[in-house]
Amino acid sequence: MKNKTALILGVTGQDGAHIAAHLLNQDFTVYGGFRRGSSNKTWRLEHLDILNKIKLVNINIDEPNHLIETIQEIKPDYIFHVAGESYVADSFLHPLTTIKANINGTLNILEAIRIVSKDTRIFFASSSEVFGNTEKDVLLNEESSLLPSNPYAISKMAAQHLVKMYRDRYGLFASIGILFNHEGPLRTRSFVTRKITYNMARLATQGGEPFELGSFDSCRDWGSAEDFTKAMILTLSSSKSDDFVFATGKLTSVRSFLKMSAEYAGFSPSFEGEGISEVCVDSRTGQKIAYLSESYFRPFDTSARLGDSSKLKKTTGWLGSRPIEKIITEMTKVDIERWEKGITNV
Repeated sequence: MKNKTALILGVTGQDGAHIAAHLLNQDFTVYGGFRRGSSNKTWRLEHLDILNKIKLVNINIDEPNHLIETIQEIKPDYIFHVAGESYVADSFLHPLTTIKANINGTLNILEAIRIVSKDTRIFFASSSEVFGNTEKDVLLNEESSLLPSNPYAISKMAAQHLVKMYRDRYGLFASIGILFNHEGPLRTRSFVTRKITYNMARLATQGGEPFELGSFDSCRDWGSAEDFTKAMILTLSSSKSDDFVFATGKLTSVRSFLKMSAEYAGFSPSFEGEGISEVCVDSRTGQKIAYLSESYFRPFDTSARLGDSSKLKKTTGWLGSRPIEKIITEMTKVDIERWEKGITNV
């Protein structure tokens, strides 16, 4: 019996790399689509020891003809669309780039499937940003209103509607994952969680200067990227395609995240001062660990959102995400190991 085949668009990213690893464990033949210029970003695939186990394909989702040819040749059973622009702050600086990548790119993929591979099942990665600003402690689900408040969120909402249209109009098996924040050792350092664990490991192994943050009190519903990506695969093995919220339903503050990472790294963190002058220090030595800087304030930051994944769990049998404490421990541990090995550029 022929192994199933999957094409992962955005394979060099956090989610793409984890999806590839999970699929290889299930004996899939895995093709990984990546953009020109991202070949130097294969460190995640190397970290998981799968770089030589997948077939890398140079794909630009902005080029529809090339996309059609590639999908026609591979005829994948599954496509995971986890490519595109993913930074909220950057979307204000480069709205046209964000719109083009996330809307046009998604449309090109859907059209290619419709034209040459209608039996292919596709998973589209959307974002909890589509919900916009919400009331505190309200659990958001698949029926919640979409009120995007930044170009990135608008692009994801529009792409969601395209996926739904192709599902309803053309009968494509197309599932949507509305993803809340999901973290792990493969996260890039531009996200606050990895910024914390990277710098905590630096301070623990090398010493040096404290690092800057924009807020200690921002909160997020943080889950595990490794666990979320397992659920992405489960959605495509379900009996029908649908929309699913991926979340934990629990909020964690930057303050708590910072404290847990610091404790794992061997510090005794405490907070001193108020407002913009508040700092995190090691209470044993007085060493400053982190402080606040106005340069990292996010004037367009959305409110804390909580997600309800009960539909995802009921439909797919997904067991949920590991607890935030374990995620923080894993991330800090891996970053300490990297610093000890002199791996500081990932």
